[in-house]
Amino acid sequence: MTTIENFGENVSFQPQGIYFPENVDELLQLMSDHPESQFRAIGSLHSWSDVTITTGVLLNLKNIDSVTITERGTVVVGAGCQIKNLLAALSKKKMTLPSVGLIAEQTVAGATATGTHGSGRNSLSHYIRSVSIAHFDEDGRPVISTVDSGTELLAARCSLGLMGVIFELELEIRPEYSIEEHGRHHSTLNSIFEMEKTYPLQQFYLMPWSWSYFAHHRRETEISASRFTWVYRIYRLFVVDVLLHIVAMFLARFFRFKWAIRFFYRAVLPFTIIRNWKVADRSTNQLTMNHHWFRHLEIELFVRREKLPTAMDFLMDALKVFADQKSSFSKVINERLTALGIEKELENARGRYCHHFPICTRRIMEDETLLSMACGNGSEKPECDQRPTEGDRDWFAISLISFQHPSDRDGFFAFANFIGPCFAQFFGGRSHWGKYNQLSHETNLRLYPRLDEFREVIRRFDPEGRFQNKWLDRTVGQTES
Repeated sequence: MTTIENFGENVSFQPQGIYFPENVDELLQLMSDHPESQFRAIGSLHSWSDVTITTGVLLNLKNIDSVTITERGTVVVGAGCQIKNLLAALSKKKMTLPSVGLIAEQTVAGATATGTHGSGRNSLSHYIRSVSIAHFDEDGRPVISTVDSGTELLAARCSLGLMGVIFELELEIRPEYSIEEHGRHHSTLNSIFEMEKTYPLQQFYLMPWSWSYFAHHRRETEISASRFTWVYRIYRLFVVDVLLHIVAMFLARFFRFKWAIRFFYRAVLPFTIIRNWKVADRSTNQLTMNHHWFRHLEIELFVRREKLPTAMDFLMDALKVFADQKSSFSKVINERLTALGIEKELENARGRYCHHFPICTRRIMEDETLLSMACGNGSEKPECDQRPTEGDRDWFAISLISFQHPSDRDGFFAFANFIGPCFAQFFGGRSHWGKYNQLSHETNLRLYPRLDEFREVIRRFDPEGRFQNKWLDRTVGQTES
């Protein structure tokens, strides 16, 4: 049997078989040929959660990757098309996507199914206008449905693959644009929030062990490119995309003295960062990185704007405790940890993990979905063609990345298994569906007020639970009738 392994080498499994359908007819035939099997579809396997695991039939849709720009100002794209290829195709027509994440290696279906996002706008899922899905009817026959409105569309925009095999999507697009960017150090979150008024697309980083912030302040501009943009691209390529990652990996894997990690972030890294150099470039160049060049493991936590300051304070304390036997939480936090029943686990984890990479934080506008991490609470039940308001309804995504060797990740897993439930309990924090995520169904039911609506849609599209797996049972809950 073939063993499938994800990008981060933290998930591996053996499916009953793996197939690469060339078109929809082949996809339906495969579904007919396996009447008793479970099904899961995969994209680029650039996920750290167990969302793709199956012991049944695994479908790779990389051959279904067509791109067609419509007269409606949208793009119809095959599910297996990688985002980088979609962006390239759109660029030929001077168009682009309204939201772009840090990397563009994922397939369109994989990215939207797990709520992948950029900074300062909605997630990519929010911009889906319609999807075409292959699924089973109540009699177990494979059928095709097109979803373009109502609660079903809200569910399909971030479906975790539970509605069936999404093989085609229609997405909003927009004309290409440029972004002006410059970097600045900040000592407080408040000063970064103030800059957001002028630079709404900014993202910022908490620097471990110096506990200061560095922000990439970004906004749209009419300038297509600055005079020395090519120099800035080279700087970002070698210093950020390559050198910083190599140093972080070296510190995490081969030179694991905690003092060395602290020394690097306090006394070395600050002098390698160019500040206040305003550079304009195409959005796809400014917004993306080559983060995928280096194998890593990631968790990402989402909190509302008003919770961010206290959540970041708690995160800093947690990182100190996990790195140092002598550090401790406040009395109030210790009491809350005791109430959660995890104080003993915390004591056993002390000193086991020293964080070694900048903690990226991005703002995401509230999504019109049922289950993406930035979805609302459903109290207003917005229509699909409305836009959310900004401000208090924004979410902030906090990304923690480890470059430890796959055989030496116990400390990071201990930290992740601690910080995820704590963020959920203390701050209403959601964990990214596509990244390391061990939150229970009971917790997610509290975090996602429309989870029951989502499950009801799933029951209609997959009455026998053919697209479930054990992780989805545990995190979303069983959905079969």
